Amino acid sequence: MKYWISLAFALCSLPSIAAKVAIVIDDIGYHKLDYKLLELPYDLTFAVIPHTTHSNAVAKAAYQQRRDVILHMPMESARRADLSKNALKVTMSRSQIEHKLQAAFADVPYAIGINNHMGGYFTEQANVMDWTLAYVAKRQLFFLDSKTTARSQAGVYAKKHQIPLLTRHVFLDNDRSYQALDKQFNLMIKLAKQQQQAIAIGHPYPETYAYLKKHLPDLAAQGIEVVKLSSLLPSDYAIITAAQTADVPLSLPEQDPVQPLRVAKTEKKPMNTTTAAVFTPAIEDPAAIITMYQLQWDIPALLNPMTLPWIKPTQPLMQNPWELPEPVKKPARSLPFYQLGGSL
Repeated sequence: MKYWISLAFALCSLPSIAAKVAIVIDDIGYHKLDYKLLELPYDLTFAVIPHTTHSNAVAKAAYQQRRDVILHMPMESARRADLSKNALKVTMSRSQIEHKLQAAFADVPYAIGINNHMGGYFTEQANVMDWTLAYVAKRQLFFLDSKTTARSQAGVYAKKHQIPLLTRHVFLDNDRSYQALDKQFNLMIKLAKQQQQAIAIGHPYPETYAYLKKHLPDLAAQGIEVVKLSSLLPSDYAIITAAQTADVPLSLPEQDPVQPLRVAKTEKKPMNTTTAAVFTPAIEDPAAIITMYQLQWDIPALLNPMTLPWIKPTQPLMQNPWELPEPVKKPARSLPFYQLGGSL
């Protein structure tokens, strides 16, 4: 009996294997706050929207600091919202999709993978997802499914083209209130402990930045490590940048070998209250800003994102819901009012 008690005590005293969380910050490229996120001394992953005000500069800075950079490619949503002329649409041909992706990777050559911005409609369609992931395979990159729809075809065509596929588990900031952020952050922790890893997606909002700055240090005490997104890929997968597989391979700047230490020192300095981060959208038109954030998600706000993988697709009432039925034909001769049962 003493032997078994001693063994149980020894097993309980062994250090537990740390769970891993990868936190991806979407929508990088629009705001000056993106640079503040680089100051956080953690391996956040930066998902950069191509052809935006700060896209190339922030991606370059993140790459030099040895952060993972992926392309955050705009794709057509269920609401047909197109926030960018560079978005992929279901009406495009294969050559058009490849041209858009080629131009996007040229703007963000530091990307080692790609995930979808919106895309609730695009990622459901077989042909266009087949072409998209075939091109991603050609560039020897991986795909992160943001999972904005339960009917995403990413898994089918990632398997077909033999590219690594990762899937988002939690959205951190659909609701930017502190209580909502805290709830989703704790959900991320719970899933990481259950599965030994979890992928969360957040955005460069001031509220998200402030929350992560305050609570990321708490993860270590719970046995959770913040890791690069690429660390969740298969161990035998060769990580390369889009620049290396371009038609004319590009030379990228040197990465800073001491950046993690320097960033950690910077983080310990007190914040200068006179230069606090201010949300500065790159879009000047207020109406466009409101539209951008209203249409950002293809799922209802009250729908728990964790239920998406278990939702069974239902048969649509119309096979082509975007095609309106023909208008009801009017009678050849209108009836006089006294035959319609009306009264004056």
